[in-house]
Amino acid sequence: MTKFTEHLRRRWLAIPARVWACLLTLCCLSLTLCALVFSINVVYVSDSDGNRRMLVTAVEDPHRLMEMSGIHAQEEDDVYYTAYNGNLASLNIQKAFAVYIQADGALQSVDMCTGTVEQALQDAGIVLGEHDYTEPSLHTPVTEEMEISVHRVEYLDTYTEQAIPYETEYRYTSLYHRKKGTAITLQEGKEGTDLITTRSRVVDGEVESSKVVSIERTAEPQTQIIKAYQAGAPVSSVEGPEVVNGVPSSYTRVLTGRATAYSGSGRGASGLGLYEGTVAVDPSVIPYGTKLYITSTDGSFVYGYAIATDTGTALMQGHALVDLYFESYSDALTAAVHQVNVYVIG
Repeated sequence: MTKFTEHLRRRWLAIPARVWACLLTLCCLSLTLCALVFSINVVYVSDSDGNRRMLVTAVEDPHRLMEMSGIHAQEEDDVYYTAYNGNLASLNIQKAFAVYIQADGALQSVDMCTGTVEQALQDAGIVLGEHDYTEPSLHTPVTEEMEISVHRVEYLDTYTEQAIPYETEYRYTSLYHRKKGTAITLQEGKEGTDLITTRSRVVDGEVESSKVVSIERTAEPQTQIIKAYQAGAPVSSVEGPEVVNGVPSSYTRVLTGRATAYSGSGRGASGLGLYEGTVAVDPSVIPYGTKLYITSTDGSFVYGYAIATDTGTALMQGHALVDLYFESYSDALTAAVHQVNVYVIG
């Protein structure tokens, strides 16, 4: 082994220096070549206008690559650099395009690569109100040369008063049998009013639609009340048994005599109140609280059902059988004196 080692050493030392220099140079070149192979990329540079270049370079900076390719990006353009496995890469330039926005009577444009209508408005500094809308809608993706319309919407309320006609109520009575054309207005009629709120939808200054949103009654109409003649219509509103041919269907006896008329206020001698439908009597003949039905003997005047609640000197002295109560002094004068049948109900 020693002789063999010695032999190799002598052979090694016998190699000329030029050979060693050449070997070293080849090694360096090989290492450099390997470094170049692993550092150099094939880069495809393109843009959305259809321009395309291929570069073989170690450069990875997008700006340098664009300078080398002659394909440039503007400030609004989007630049995408993508490195793939191995030595392949791509640089793609998405060119911005104009999007036009019509708003508030002016047309303006913004340059965009991608996005939605909403983003276009943000770029243009346009703010939508609560009810404003766009065409197309906010979430629509933008496209080249797209036109966006901004519609300003507001709701305006108008108020109008509408008259409410009053009704006419007739209260019929046989009190005016001596002057059948008499008609007296007990209460004047008055129109009421409704406040109507109409809401208009105004789009870009033009009324698009209107609708009534509320009706508020601000004044109730007042019914006109007219008292007029009607044959057989009772003065009193007190109810009792059915009346057939001017005679109550149920009674215990009938008294005939003179009927006078009066008006006033307060309570009757019995302590009960006075109203149309109460009469004064001689309580020894007709006890207080007795229900009566009173009509003139010729049937032209009907006082109707009544309650005996009061008395008076003329009644106690027998000058009258009953004294009929009326709401007003004028009605009492109109009634004057009648010969009546007084049906005692019980």
